[in-house]
Amino acid sequence: MRQLKNMLLAIGLAATPALSLAQAPALLSGTAIDAQTKAPLPYAALGLRHTGIGTVSNAEGTFRLQVPAGHTADTVEVQCLGYAPLRLRLQPALFATAQTLALTPQQYQLREVQVTAYSPTSLLAKAVRTTTARMASPVVLSCYYREFARLDGKYTKFADGLVDYYIKANPRRPRDPEVQVRVRESRAGELPLAPDDASKAVPSPIDVEKAGSYYDVTERASFLDSTMFRFYKYEISEAVAPNGGANPFYVVTCTPITHEYPHLRRATVRIDRQTLTIRSVESEVPEALQADMRSINLLIIKAQATFARKRIEYHELNGRLYPSFVRLDLGLRLTSGSKPPREYAFISEMLVRNLALDSQALPIPKAERHSGSLYKKGTSYQHSYWLEGNVVPATAAEEAVIAQLAAPK
Repeated sequence: MRQLKNMLLAIGLAATPALSLAQAPALLSGTAIDAQTKAPLPYAALGLRHTGIGTVSNAEGTFRLQVPAGHTADTVEVQCLGYAPLRLRLQPALFATAQTLALTPQQYQLREVQVTAYSPTSLLAKAVRTTTARMASPVVLSCYYREFARLDGKYTKFADGLVDYYIKANPRRPRDPEVQVRVRESRAGELPLAPDDASKAVPSPIDVEKAGSYYDVTERASFLDSTMFRFYKYEISEAVAPNGGANPFYVVTCTPITHEYPHLRRATVRIDRQTLTIRSVESEVPEALQADMRSINLLIIKAQATFARKRIEYHELNGRLYPSFVRLDLGLRLTSGSKPPREYAFISEMLVRNLALDSQALPIPKAERHSGSLYKKGTSYQHSYWLEGNVVPATAAEEAVIAQLAAPK
């Protein structure tokens, strides 16, 4: 059972922290779209330049960004991998109505003169070392977290909450930081299952305290592990805006070239060109390799992983890095005896809303620490935090699911 839990660890993305809500912020809301096709852009990152204030759009491109008093004349930068950044000078009229922000598709071209000092693998190795060295420690991340579970295409579980993570690096074991968790407020709901339902044997998809695993940039990322480089083909590009001005990052694509290892992922890694730190990672198990994904036997039930997709954003504040947004999509096929297989899927998202660094990052008192699933915490909230800015807005379909599952039974 613990093996399955470990396989399902994730937190569920980029986003950057907001200042205190007590500052009476203005709200910028709207939709990010493709300027050519008019299609919505999911997971576009919006942030005030030179600050740690930002948010991310949902799967429909919808966003809500709280702008603190004193910043309502700043510049907002909108970024989405594959598109030229959009910079927007704030003014009062922009807060009055929902905005449509159109991003122009951006071509990537290789500029040999800029990257000849690095091969793709040496650049990745350098970026991993630099990123690890600059990760904030200790740090407290104040987050909005949400997850859904589906069984045979039907939503069966939902939970969201305001969750704090205290993370402190372990110099002797860099990939095993100390993690403490506090759940400040939460909602949860689920549909009742039949007594003999095979999915009851599957633990809740996420133990909340494991969110700290993504403090390690190489967590479950074989394409960033130098011992696994031989299993991949790597290509390096430099982002170039349509007007000829270069954006400050490299893009490394990682493509599996073998079936020898069962956990290979196709991935895109964005690296800051000036600091050589990793800023985002998008990965998935290619369809051709999904048949090789791990299976686990739970008594009479077999759980076979069927797909896995992950998106992580890292943000920098005062020269320190931290994971600011994570989204995970994971699928399982459950088989019990001669019964037809059941398809189980998890979706999770995590957005950092605020943070404390160094001396301000205090451990969480033992009496306030939480361990295990957010579902076990139950429903306990003081205000409608899910309607605030700097959360990942729920889509219309998700809102309907939440209303169904979170309603009193």
